[in-house]
Amino acid sequence: MRGRLTYWTASPVGRGRWTVALPIVSVSLWAALPVGCAVNGAHAAPGSKPRPLAGGKGAPWTLQCLEARGPRRVQTIEQIAETLRRTAGVRPDDVFVRDESDGAARLYYGTYYRKTDPKTGRRSEPEQMRRDIGLLRDLASEKGQRFFVQVFPVRMPMPDVGNPEWDLRRANGTYSLQVGVFEPTDEFWEYKQAAVDFCAYLRKQGREAFYFHGTGSSSVTVGLFGPDALVTKPDGKTYYAPQVLALQRDELLKYNLLNGAIYRVRQPSGVSAPVESRLVEVPRRE
Repeated sequence: MRGRLTYWTASPVGRGRWTVALPIVSVSLWAALPVGCAVNGAHAAPGSKPRPLAGGKGAPWTLQCLEARGPRRVQTIEQIAETLRRTAGVRPDDVFVRDESDGAARLYYGTYYRKTDPKTGRRSEPEQMRRDIGLLRDLASEKGQRFFVQVFPVRMPMPDVGNPEWDLRRANGTYSLQVGVFEPTDEFWEYKQAAVDFCAYLRKQGREAFYFHGTGSSSVTVGLFGPDALVTKPDGKTYYAPQVLALQRDELLKYNLLNGAIYRVRQPSGVSAPVESRLVEVPRRE
C-alpha cells in the first residue's frame, strides 16, 4: 500500500457517495448519540450541554462577526460583544462569545435554520439572516469606520466534549492512524459527541484511540507512531511501515469512516473505492 499523508486543515474524505454502515454503529456507538440536538448559541455558555431542538427545521447556523487571538482574546471579544448588545436594533440575547479550541475567541450573532436542497446542494437563506447581515455590516463609528465588514454565516459552534486524556493534541507521537471523521449535516449536529463515543467504543475494545475536534469536523485516530511510520523505498515512493499496515488489517480500523459509515470516492479509472484509514500528523496544542 502506498502511504498518503493527510493534514488536519480540511476534511480528508472529499466528496463521494454513501454505502453500507459498519456493524460497529449498531448498538455501542450510537446508543447514546443525541442525534437531533444542537446548541442554542444565544443562551448556551461555552462547555454547556446542548439542548434538543425541534427536528425538521434544518441545521442551526449563526453569524461570525469577529475573532481575536492572543492571551487577552476573550476579554477583547467580550468587550466588543457587550457594546454590541447595547446597540440599537440588535437583539442582545443573540450576541454570544466562544473561546474555541483553535486558539481564537469569536463573536457570534443569532440562530438561523438552513436546509440543503438535495437536488442543487444549495442552502436556504432565511430572510432574518439576510437582514441581520445587512444590519451588522452597516454598523459604523461616527467617523464612518465599519465594525463588522466581514460578517458571514457559519454552522453553530458546538462545545468541545470528551475525556481530555483522549485528546490527540495531548498525545506524544508524530503520526496517528485516522479511522473516522464526523461532520455536521442538516439532521446531525452532535458530531463532536459522536467522535468521542466512537473513541470510547474503540478504547473498550482495547485500542489506543484518540479524538480531535477541528473547526468544522471531529476525527478519531488509533495508535501513535514516530517518523519511521513512513518508509521511503529505493523507487522513491513512500509506504506505510509494517506496524501501520498491521493496524489496517484490523476490520475496525480498515476504513476512514464518515459519520460512522464506509465512504466511497470515484477513482480516476472510474471505479468507486472505499476510503481507507490513513496516517495524519498529531496536532500540537497552541
